[in-house]
Amino acid sequence: MEISIKERDTALQLLEEQKYSLSVIYRESYLNKGRGSLIVHTYLLEIGHQLSVLDFRNRHESIELFDNKKSRRELTEMIDGYDPKREGILVLITKSNATWFATFKLASRRL
Repeated sequence: MEISIKERDTALQLLEEQKYSLSVIYRESYLNKGRGSLIVHTYLLEIGHQLSVLDFRNRHESIELFDNKKSRRELTEMIDGYDPKREGILVLITKSNATWFATFKLASRRL
């Protein structure tokens, strides 16, 4: 578990460095697909993969990724409860297949 926590933290740091471009992706994806989440495989970030609208899944697609009822419920609550003008939902999948759900505060449009 400690390794997946380190992967998660590293991924969040890398994503924070791309905050403005991710904010644009979230806004565009929300307008085109509605509520959902950005699916992020941590190993892809490590090799320099640039996230795009192709990494965004709508609500149904995001929830269908999980078999575990608790995970589905938690993700459903996050997707249904976030403010798409201020934040986005991340589904981080580590190399060890641990999955983390997180909110991502969007950058101001003034940047």
